[in-house]
Amino acid sequence: MKRRVDGRKLSRDVLEQYRFRAIAMRKEKWQVNEIALFFGINRVTVSTWLSSYRRHGKKGLKKRKAKGAEPKLKAIHKRKILQWLKKPATDFGFETPLWTCKRLEQLIKKKLKISIHLSNVWKWLQKWDLSCQKPERMATQCNEKEMICWVKEEWPKIKAHARRWQAMLYFQDEAGVSLTPVLGTTWAPKGETPVVKVTGKRGGLCVTSAISPAGRMVFRIEKGKVNAEIHIEFLEQIMQHHPNRKVIVVEDRAPVHRAKKVKQFVEKNRKRFALYYLPSYSPKLNPDEHVWAYLKNHELKAHQAQTTKELKKLVDGKMRKIQKKKKIVDSFFYGTYVV
Repeated sequence: MKRRVDGRKLSRDVLEQYRFRAIAMRKEKWQVNEIALFFGINRVTVSTWLSSYRRHGKKGLKKRKAKGAEPKLKAIHKRKILQWLKKPATDFGFETPLWTCKRLEQLIKKKLKISIHLSNVWKWLQKWDLSCQKPERMATQCNEKEMICWVKEEWPKIKAHARRWQAMLYFQDEAGVSLTPVLGTTWAPKGETPVVKVTGKRGGLCVTSAISPAGRMVFRIEKGKVNAEIHIEFLEQIMQHHPNRKVIVVEDRAPVHRAKKVKQFVEKNRKRFALYYLPSYSPKLNPDEHVWAYLKNHELKAHQAQTTKELKKLVDGKMRKIQKKKKIVDSFFYGTYVV
């Protein structure tokens, strides 16, 4: 007697071929018992195939994807979890504001009374088109309402002033560049973490830049810390670039920018120079911040400068390269309120 086959151990493709072959054999006048014996299966299974063929034709014999287990997380759970993720994790009793799969697993179990494995939390988040991202920093002193108010009220005044004067408009900022570079990513065999050699010396330099929506950039590598006198020198440098134009500069509220000497300089040159300030702790409103992100994360990524002198030469070359490419300077304004 032929040994009976366990259909659960056969692939869906094989079972589909069995069904089609069984129909062909039935048309050749084979009996149900004979077909069942030929395949080593129960005659009831063959009868089910024949019945399905009579009702649905070949479509009823084709393989179908298994329904699978009922998902633990429903649409209502998804909505709740997405609402959680819009808030910092500290709102739910965690020590820091960042969300992790482990924290979500704990909260789902506590709030929804559903136990779900850590790996499945990751799969659900991916299924919902979420990704693990590096958040942007925002100072706790930052006042978002003040920022919105500035864009709605102060910025139109600045634009109107620039149009009235037919002035060159610049956004200005300073930043420090370290001898210790930002490291990007590189390809390497799995399990073999690559090593990039960089200097262990501490040090760096300060760079000042100003960019215009017209695609212009003015910069200077400072010899030391920026004070009121040095800042005034840079503002004069911008004016020298446009001897026949009026100039408007927008910058942050750093103490050096609001020094008494700076105010006296502005007053002295008020016929062709104006200075406006951004709200406190609002780097997002200054397009010039993108210069530093591009310089450090793109142009100077994994740089090999070993001394401050080498770094200065390297930074000067990279800033000149950016300065010459109007499209790059223009890109610093994309997606901002300035455009």
